[in-house]
Amino acid sequence: MKANQLTSVNLEKGSDIATLRQIALTLTEAMGFASFERTRTVTAAVELARNAIEHGQKGRARFSLTDLEGKPALGLTVIDQGRGIEKEKLDPARDIVSETGMGLGLRGVQRIAARFDVDTGQEGTRVHADFLLPASQTDMARIKINAQEALEAYSAKDPTAALTEQNRELSESIADRDLLMQELHHRTGNNLALIVALIRMSKSQAQADETKQVLRELETRVGSLSKAHELMQRSTDSTDLDLADMLSEVTKNAERAFTGDTQSIGIKLVCPPLSLDNKLAVDIGLIVGELITNAYKHAFTGRAKGLITIEVQREEDGGLTLLVYDDGVGLPDDAPRPERSDSLGWRMIRTLTFQHEATLSTASNGGLCVEIRFHALG
Repeated sequence: MKANQLTSVNLEKGSDIATLRQIALTLTEAMGFASFERTRTVTAAVELARNAIEHGQKGRARFSLTDLEGKPALGLTVIDQGRGIEKEKLDPARDIVSETGMGLGLRGVQRIAARFDVDTGQEGTRVHADFLLPASQTDMARIKINAQEALEAYSAKDPTAALTEQNRELSESIADRDLLMQELHHRTGNNLALIVALIRMSKSQAQADETKQVLRELETRVGSLSKAHELMQRSTDSTDLDLADMLSEVTKNAERAFTGDTQSIGIKLVCPPLSLDNKLAVDIGLIVGELITNAYKHAFTGRAKGLITIEVQREEDGGLTLLVYDDGVGLPDDAPRPERSDSLGWRMIRTLTFQHEATLSTASNGGLCVEIRFHALG
């Protein structure tokens, strides 16, 4: 039969043991334990909790209603995050006894419990014990209702303790989520870095100029994403990125991708330290990467030298202006507007601009200037 979870208690400090003791008393009374068995069961629960805190850094205890060979039992599972129990200490002739406990130890708990299991390793220890209810207690549904009502009554007597436990559970959930997100970014970043390395290897072996050009553009795009994930891992705030750092990485990646041509094209970045939501910062980085690529491809035809400038200005109304311009050949008077181009790069620029409700405009005065205005960012 599947265990019915009743409640749980975090185990980090001495006051948590007192909380666990009161819950164990509440449950054993509601389940009809006789006085002697009630004392033994509560003592065993306290001993396991002390061991988790003293030897396992911190832990968590879960109470459940289960059945053991057809008989109802109170289940207690205690897990910790320690380094595990040494094998020789699990020898029947030895035991782990808490320094401040009653000397009962794991072996003593095993003697009291109807079932006792220990699973231990470098990641922590899990101890499970079942304590049989009195023979008169046979109605599992009624036992569960009594236990839940008793726990509700206990919480009503001490609402502060219940709220503290709920807040701690919420904090743990947030910490777990953040850890998973960091791991996701780490793995994604590693995969992107591997892809960039493969693109560079292919570019170095390519013979056709067209193939090299395509690989350069791809390297810039994937490299921008790779650097974004790298910056996310470094950031102390998982929701924000420094735009100056992001654009610095994008420009370095673009220069690396296009190095080797006969042209000498420099990139100048003017951007103050500016903390932005990571999605906006990454999207601006992708836009800049595409604009740099376009400039390398089209702005300096027939020229050996040139300069691409990226400027970011924070406006008084809270908005943001991005300027990307070059000193290249510019556009002929009869040339179609580049922002309406059907190329992949310009489609990406238009899509990312639209997503942030920004406005895009271009002007040709000597070279090409692209201006994107992001309205008040809050």
